[in-house]
Amino acid sequence: METLRIALCEDDPDERQYLLSLIQSCAVAAQVSMFENGDAFLTGYQADQFDLILMDIYMSGISGVDVVRQIRISEKQVPIAFVTSSQDYALDGYRLHVSRYLEKPVSREAMEELLLFAKEQLSQQPGITLLSYGKPLIIPVRNLSYIEQNAHYLMFYLSGGQMIKSKGKLDDLMPQLDDPSFFRCHKSYLVNLAYVTGIDQEMMVFYMKEGNTVYIRRDLFKKAKNAWELWLYNMARKKGASQNEAP
Repeated sequence: METLRIALCEDDPDERQYLLSLIQSCAVAAQVSMFENGDAFLTGYQADQFDLILMDIYMSGISGVDVVRQIRISEKQVPIAFVTSSQDYALDGYRLHVSRYLEKPVSREAMEELLLFAKEQLSQQPGITLLSYGKPLIIPVRNLSYIEQNAHYLMFYLSGGQMIKSKGKLDDLMPQLDDPSFFRCHKSYLVNLAYVTGIDQEMMVFYMKEGNTVYIRRDLFKKAKNAWELWLYNMARKKGASQNEAP
């Protein structure tokens, strides 16, 4: 079962725990990251980090509406739900493509409907199909950090630290990953540039968000560095264009 990566941003500790208990009571596998306010959420936030965001509107410091406005600069598609006791921001929610309003006190039924909606949205994301322990499995491309080939097996390293092992070869998998974010930096490694945090010429590696390293073949280093810098440049251009279009 695909695990939903959920961000829960709520400044009231009791309400935060209540919402967490609702999520855990639903029949949808979830990994929940909790944040006590909008500033804590935005610190270190990266696009494609979550599959669902639950955002309180009225918080100390930056409001939930302003947090979502910043999210939408770099990420247009992630489902977001406002958790609120008021419908005063309905127009802002419409402009920011907020998927749901959960009115406090939130019911279990409303939470489960939201999680099922987010799960359905996740299933429609581009993915790769593989066999793991004899069972078919679809991995969303956006969750894939890098792939390592070891003998006759492929190790799929996902966001959140999960690793899935499957028989196969990188050469056979490549047609499923016709995406500019992916770069073959070594005969045994395929990296998602969206998860790269740095590059080291002396060590010949990419540094990854989860703390791992991905080896780069020496004769491919210049090409790998150029590919990552081009990816960063294109992301910065998209972010600039989104800021100009933001409401």
